[in-house]
Amino acid sequence: MTGAHPRVLSPARVAWEDGVPVAPDYGDIYFSRSDGVAESTAVFLEGNDLPRRWRQTPGDFCIGELGFGTGLNFLLARASFLATAPASARLHFVSFERHPLASSDRHRLASEFSLRHPQLAAELQAFDVEAPPWLRGWHRLTFDAGRVRLALYYGDAASGLDDWGAAGHGSAADAWFLDGFAPARNPELWAADLLARLPALSRPGATLGTFSVAAAVRGALDASGFEVERVPGSHGKRQVLRGRLRPGLGRAAAPHPQHVRILGAGLAGACCAAAFAARGVSVVVEDPAPPATGASANPWAVMHPRLPLDDGPRGPLQAAAHGGSRSWLEAHAPGMWQPRPVIQLPELRRPDRLRRVLERYQDSGPWLAAEAIGEDTAIRFPRAGWADLGGLVARLLANDLITLRAHRAQALLQPGAGEIIIIAAGADSAGLLPQPAPLGRMRGQLTRTRSPMPANATTLPIFTGRGHALALADGWICGASYVRDGAADGPGAQEREDNLARLAHIQALIGVNDGVGEVCTEFVGVRCTVPDRSPLIGPVAAVPGLWVSTGHASAGLLTCPLAAEFIAAAVCGEPPVVDAELRALLAPDRFATPASRT
Repeated sequence: MTGAHPRVLSPARVAWEDGVPVAPDYGDIYFSRSDGVAESTAVFLEGNDLPRRWRQTPGDFCIGELGFGTGLNFLLARASFLATAPASARLHFVSFERHPLASSDRHRLASEFSLRHPQLAAELQAFDVEAPPWLRGWHRLTFDAGRVRLALYYGDAASGLDDWGAAGHGSAADAWFLDGFAPARNPELWAADLLARLPALSRPGATLGTFSVAAAVRGALDASGFEVERVPGSHGKRQVLRGRLRPGLGRAAAPHPQHVRILGAGLAGACCAAAFAARGVSVVVEDPAPPATGASANPWAVMHPRLPLDDGPRGPLQAAAHGGSRSWLEAHAPGMWQPRPVIQLPELRRPDRLRRVLERYQDSGPWLAAEAIGEDTAIRFPRAGWADLGGLVARLLANDLITLRAHRAQALLQPGAGEIIIIAAGADSAGLLPQPAPLGRMRGQLTRTRSPMPANATTLPIFTGRGHALALADGWICGASYVRDGAADGPGAQEREDNLARLAHIQALIGVNDGVGEVCTEFVGVRCTVPDRSPLIGPVAAVPGLWVSTGHASAGLLTCPLAAEFIAAAVCGEPPVVDAELRALLAPDRFATPASRT
């Protein structure tokens, strides 16, 4: 296939007038020419009475926003929330944007803010590091040890709102920021049928704030169920609009689960446990073996997407996980994630494949780029990295709300009232699932060598392809082998030889001629695989309260944090992490026959 993936979006086209970003395609400014920070604070934070409400919010609070734009409203809301809300409170910020801001424009905005608002400028630059790829669908980012979560939907707001409602989590907004371009310039974001969707996604008593007082907007909001009033504005606005949902409308929050039991103390289970603990939910993790055994004991796990060439959702899933899981790891296990660029090398059998992948994704933002390796094309992922999974699992499980039990679950699982059970037992998950799933076992062996290394060894990119090579201060990690139905019964000589040959090949490609060095240690684990190369993540339809996170294969560092956030968000009644197409891609019962699903 050629051309861009169908989910790739066009970034915003921005012009600058006197230091203010302008959208020439809409003929409107992103915020006030006089003082955008003061305008956003007055219209949206004060317009929804947020600082006062946050002081009295011990639990979750959700903001819905139409028009993410520069991200200014999110950053201001986040700062105000952290300064005023109790430590137990959590903010969910749900926003929709059709044309994401390019990195260059975000840095330009930070430069413009640097004198008057230096802290905000720094936060804009920090956010740019986490900004998602320009791919349609949900992108979940986690900040401030899990206290603030951003659910950003790229694409048409109507589609995003519909998916939010269809996810069935019961999540809803306590306050709305209506911040599209002016109704006359961007009528789709103010259409009556779009605004009519808001009450069903609102909590009782939800409020709204907007700069627009247009009669059509007031009428549409009134018809949808909001009582609105015009109040004096500021910063060039004579009036602004405030509103409140009429009594009797909106949906109540779903209660958090009373009990969560996780079967498996590897990376998948530890991520799920940490996700629930961050939400104040007590968790029991059961595993007859110690934590981080098996494949989750890998001391040198690399996060590297392997994008397919088709039009399907598997590539966008990996792209969303690449950013979402990285921010999740940095929020929940600071210091355990080692940032390092990854360069995916061309394959010997299909040397043209990566060039074709770039054609599909190169217009989706700076999260990936072309890299010349000799006469071939490679892909650079500048925001990738690696982790010691054993240390990471230990950090994630070190929480007073998490209890470990050396216990083997029964084959028949039936959650009790108010209980959630999550199967996260890797290749052993097959015996726990109520419906058959074609889970496989794939042995992998990594080889650690010692050799003289250059002074910059720990800043060298990680090189991946058929296996990978990670430079350490005193040698290399190389591998890993793929042996179907293999057992973790000690290192094999042939796999070692293959790993060293792979390392020598990579060194030749990148111009390193110091030799592979002396083998000093090796690691062997067994991955849990799925034939369609997508993990099993989500609810088991036939058994209410039963969820699954398994089949992550060699991409656990990429997909386990996303899986944990997906499950915890759904169970705790929060906004979606992935859209309907991705939920179907990951569904644990997708291999079951129709009869076995009932």
